[in-house]
Amino acid sequence: MFFSPEESEKTFWIYYNRQVMTIKICPNCETEYNPHIETCADCGTVLLSPEGIRRKKEEREQCMEKLLENPVTVREGDLKWMDELFEALVDSGIPCVVNSNAGCKKGCCGEKFQLMVSAKDAERARERIEEYYAEIDPEIHASNQLMRQGKCPACATPVDDNVVECPDCGLTLIIME
Repeated sequence: MFFSPEESEKTFWIYYNRQVMTIKICPNCETEYNPHIETCADCGTVLLSPEGIRRKKEEREQCMEKLLENPVTVREGDLKWMDELFEALVDSGIPCVVNSNAGCKKGCCGEKFQLMVSAKDAERARERIEEYYAEIDPEIHASNQLMRQGKCPACATPVDDNVVECPDCGLTLIIME
């Protein structure tokens, strides 16, 4: 017999050289691994034990059940993007909600969605969103660093704060509406 399930929940065991070892599972894609493996080969996420997965799910559920005190909007955009940011915040233990703003009554403006957190969590949420941006697109982080140093993010030519276009490469640095 290779697996030994307990009655109350599914527990995975691997019998290897007559030793019982719990396996590790990827919390993102739920791929199962031997206990000595630390990260998922498919998505690079740190693996957890079945108990760790259960604890993480419980923490996530508790986070999602918390009511927001004095809610503030930290981002606004389309539903897909707000859902992605919602997941990043909840996975970091920051309670949040996505609210809908129907736009104008004529129907021409489209629906906007707001990602809202408690006022006390707003700064932490903004920092986590910036970290998330850097995770999904590392070039954004590098570009922001160059801009803070007073350099064009495309060619690193020194530029003043009020310059609209890079004099060397022509990149638009300030978008005016």
